[in-house]
Amino acid sequence: MNFTLKLNHNQIEAMQDYYKSTLQSSPNPYIKALIKKPRTTITIYTSNTVLFQGEDSEFEMLFWCDTFGLSLPKEKPIQNEDFFLTSIGSDESGVGDFFGPLTVVSAYVKKTDRAFLESLDVKDSKSLTDKKIKAIAPSLIKHIPHSLLVLTNPQYNDLTKKGYNAHKLKAHMHAQTHKHVLDKIATKPIIVVDQFCDKNLYLKYTKDFDRVVIPDIFKTKAESYYASVAVASIIARYSFITHLERLSNTLGMTLPKGAGAQVDACAKQLVKAKGMAILHKVAKTHFKTIDKINV
Repeated sequence: MNFTLKLNHNQIEAMQDYYKSTLQSSPNPYIKALIKKPRTTITIYTSNTVLFQGEDSEFEMLFWCDTFGLSLPKEKPIQNEDFFLTSIGSDESGVGDFFGPLTVVSAYVKKTDRAFLESLDVKDSKSLTDKKIKAIAPSLIKHIPHSLLVLTNPQYNDLTKKGYNAHKLKAHMHAQTHKHVLDKIATKPIIVVDQFCDKNLYLKYTKDFDRVVIPDIFKTKAESYYASVAVASIIARYSFITHLERLSNTLGMTLPKGAGAQVDACAKQLVKAKGMAILHKVAKTHFKTIDKINV
């Protein structure tokens, strides 16, 4: 299937940053860049229209809709009767942000948590403001069994230099949080992963992982279908936001979320004041943003 998205300049730059390792040029003057993956080709046109083609095209398109908070090309899933299914759900935050860590959370939600979660209006973190996330996340952290892993920027950069890509890092972190939650509870419920890669690739990345637990469900936009994933997405985003604010306070300047022109300008200002070495401590240095810094 084919899908298209119409993006702005900053969003296009963020995509190019994310796919830096697979980015290709094209002789076609109307094509800005090509991203060729094993099962998907992504074409970025000079008009800022992005075409997704191939077996994983829907997954890739949905990932960017989630990242940029875009409306889906088709109708969003309606909350189903299984939304409050007893399950462990996992999600991550920070993967598309140049500054700040990568955070992954697994959360254990029971059907009996429904009234509590409805009282907080729990939904996908991407549809919530930072203010709302800060208001409800502490209650979720207090009442819902969960596991949070934070991969700091130095750790992230060291691992990417060793050959870990973002999907492999996320697979390991999701698997670790599943284990942590299972160690806290006296049961083995269904495990749901907000799909960032297909099941076979996930299993490949975690095949040597100690005591790996194979998730039962891999689903794109799982936070719209399962409360456990929605809770995980909120706690993960809350952790990312608070860590980014902490870094900002330490540096004495506000580090913006995401990628694009505003982030580029901030990175240049930061490097001018602190030197290039500071980015290893506060940013994901495999992003294309690094190439735009000329101090």
